[in-house]
Amino acid sequence: MEALRFAATKIQPPRRGAARLERPQLDAALRLAVQQHRVVLLQAPAGFGKTSTLAAQLAQRAPGEALAWVAMDPDDDAERLFACLVGALEAFDLPWRTAPEALVGLAGADAAGLKRAAVELLNALAGADVPRGVIVLDDLHRVASPSTFALLDALLERLPPQWTLVLSSRTTPPLALARLRASGELAEFTQEDLRFSRDEAGALLRAEATPFADERAEELFERTSGWPAGLRLAMAALRTRGGMAAAGRQLIDRHLFDYLAAEVLDDMPGALHDFLLRCAVLPELTAGRAAAVSGDRRAAEWLDEIERRGLFASVLDADERTLVLHDLFRDALLQRLNQRLPDELPALLQRAAAGETDALRRVGYLQRAGDWAGAEAALAEAGVDLFLQGGAGELLRLVEQFPVEHRSARLARMAGTACCLRWRWVDMARWCQMAIALAESARDTAERQRAQIYLATALYPLDRNQEAEALIAGLATQTLTPDTRALLLLADSSQHFRRGEHARLPVLYGELLDLLEGGLPLFRWWECAPPINWSTIAGLPVLMERYLAGAAPRLADRPLPMRAELRLVRAFLLLWRGRFDAAGSELRAAEEDMQWLAVSGEMRVNLELFRLLLDAMHGRRAGFTARLERLVREEDGNLPERRIIWHHHMAVYGVRLSDTLGDSAGLQRWAALLKENPLQDSTHQNPRALAVRARFAATQGRWGDAASLFAVLAPKLADMDVMGQRTDLTLRHGHALLKLHRLPEAAQVIAPVLDRLLAEGVRGQALLCGPVLLQALAEGRWGSLLTAVQQAELHAAAQLSASLVGDAAAAPAPSTVDLTLSQREREVLERIAAGDSNKLIARVLDISPHTVKRHVANILDKLGLASRGQASAWLREHG
Repeated sequence: MEALRFAATKIQPPRRGAARLERPQLDAALRLAVQQHRVVLLQAPAGFGKTSTLAAQLAQRAPGEALAWVAMDPDDDAERLFACLVGALEAFDLPWRTAPEALVGLAGADAAGLKRAAVELLNALAGADVPRGVIVLDDLHRVASPSTFALLDALLERLPPQWTLVLSSRTTPPLALARLRASGELAEFTQEDLRFSRDEAGALLRAEATPFADERAEELFERTSGWPAGLRLAMAALRTRGGMAAAGRQLIDRHLFDYLAAEVLDDMPGALHDFLLRCAVLPELTAGRAAAVSGDRRAAEWLDEIERRGLFASVLDADERTLVLHDLFRDALLQRLNQRLPDELPALLQRAAAGETDALRRVGYLQRAGDWAGAEAALAEAGVDLFLQGGAGELLRLVEQFPVEHRSARLARMAGTACCLRWRWVDMARWCQMAIALAESARDTAERQRAQIYLATALYPLDRNQEAEALIAGLATQTLTPDTRALLLLADSSQHFRRGEHARLPVLYGELLDLLEGGLPLFRWWECAPPINWSTIAGLPVLMERYLAGAAPRLADRPLPMRAELRLVRAFLLLWRGRFDAAGSELRAAEEDMQWLAVSGEMRVNLELFRLLLDAMHGRRAGFTARLERLVREEDGNLPERRIIWHHHMAVYGVRLSDTLGDSAGLQRWAALLKENPLQDSTHQNPRALAVRARFAATQGRWGDAASLFAVLAPKLADMDVMGQRTDLTLRHGHALLKLHRLPEAAQVIAPVLDRLLAEGVRGQALLCGPVLLQALAEGRWGSLLTAVQQAELHAAAQLSASLVGDAAAAPAPSTVDLTLSQREREVLERIAAGDSNKLIARVLDISPHTVKRHVANILDKLGLASRGQASAWLREHG
């Protein structure tokens, strides 16, 4: 990955220990298990050498065999594990079809996201150009998150045959192992397999030149029962002051390990002893980190001495020498640190935090140090990048790790933001209300204002708009920072839109743009993106173009979902301008971005809405109906309240676009799904109900009824200017009057709309009327009632609509993929065939590794291939 969201040491395997005793029988059995089984489980208590055994076996893997190693931590969940797997597999250039960075956030979103992320990973593993691959998850017992095991179960179910998953744990992991065991796909190694035999114990004592090795061999084996950690520490104790003799006759256990560790520590030089104690706060030791935390400039020398003494440390396979202390030994050191140097612990933890790049660890250090303000500051600093990279779930978990008494308004508001990015509106409102209360208690006006705006944002989708409006009105009179004012303007714009007060929207959003362009960060630009359904409101298209012009350079080449959102906004603006080819190109680019960046939710719905509009404008009735029915069914499994709202939302477009298609039966069908069902219940007199009745009357040829209903609607249309509805209904009003031979009135109605189409260049809005109606208007005998320019606009709209419908059968679907390789894709393909890695290709072509991955995905998709190897073969065959 280009930027790790975790400590790099988590994915660096340990090197084979030079002092490890050869255990050929165990190593051979483990090697065979890895080659022949889907899953290998090493399960034994602490100190049985699970990690060192794996390191020795994997050091002897065959050439070309891939190894991905992840050391698990207590806070690891599905999202973090997925990030680690992506990083650990980076060197093998997996043929991802979706950006792995985007899949990380998806894995932590919900069950559906986790399933998709798992499928994408499995497909990438299946297409990897490696003869064999091994994925090791060490210390799995540390993990408690159910989502981690849900991800692992998903991987176990379909792991490609060339890959093996090796799990190391002190306890039985809560996975579906019974099925694997029954099918012979699981190999298990327990403490009985990992303990030293009597002969191995004797060989170890002799190899280490332990004093009295021959005399004490049998005694040591009996007391330790072959426990590797116990044997090694007992040997170290014998080399000190004969501490083993004082240990009695009981078997070695955790308490005796602590006793023997004390014997070893007490025999050390004082400087090494104190160095180890101070560095025990670090999970891994490098010379630089150890020196910074301990304050001892001889850190590199002490690392040498730790290795020389065999003090329960493994060496990671990293560019910089990195030692990892065994959990048992590190625990013993931390216990002694707390006893002997308790006053130093907070400062040691703060120094550890200062040099830590992993946000989760850094916050954890500061929390353990009791530095809650520092922990909050560290989290706030990491927050924006976590949000932009899809790490909202991680940030929410970090906030929840703060004790209630140490949660501030800022923390609660950040948690609310995380919930917002996941559409968890109820949780967002709860966190924001907590933030407001905390801010008021702390008399933090700025934080209270921000939290109130976020609360207003949460209340909108919860249909608690009176509360939202009250918050907005109260804040409007207060002094706000530019950052906070931008958020208020967006919330206020949303409420004006909801109320149909569209004339005020350009003023509000124009002021918001001024603030964004004044230097607000990218995340605020993302939060303040204009919704798609503003795209036909008078005065807003030009502001939306201005937003796109300002946001795109700030986004640059970052692989963020925002890129797809910008392209989709641009596609709608082009659609309303009648530039269908350009709109289709932007739509395809947005769709490719959405696939590559794992975008789902609202943007996917907007993309489907765009296709519905195209289907209707092209006269594709069957395609339109099938697509809309699929959308309606998507919510059938949800709560009745949500299903009703969703069906209503879809029915609004069903009614409007059935009218575009001239489908009276379809209009009736979708009207029945509206909340008010206006064709059956005439008591509803709201504008939407009146519009449905007017449309239906026109489809039946009841022109007088239609004209009367349209006339009632006319004063309200300025507040119904959503997705071209104002233009559509106004032209239909004029058509009804034309049918009644009331040409002067008809001309008076449609003239302002034609002027707007001309002035704003939004001819595409007129196409919602359909070709038959537009042709009838174009053929009207307007004489001087309409200007020549206005009549020409009518003819142009009718001609464009007819051309779309006439080309309906041949018109390509907007999702059609261009199968021609671009020049850059061709260059990438040639480098793949030359055997270059993604990193080398990025260097040679001067592009980012992320861009290379996307080009690889495009190449494989266009050529219908599954791996880089197949792509190389294709180039050799086709040249």
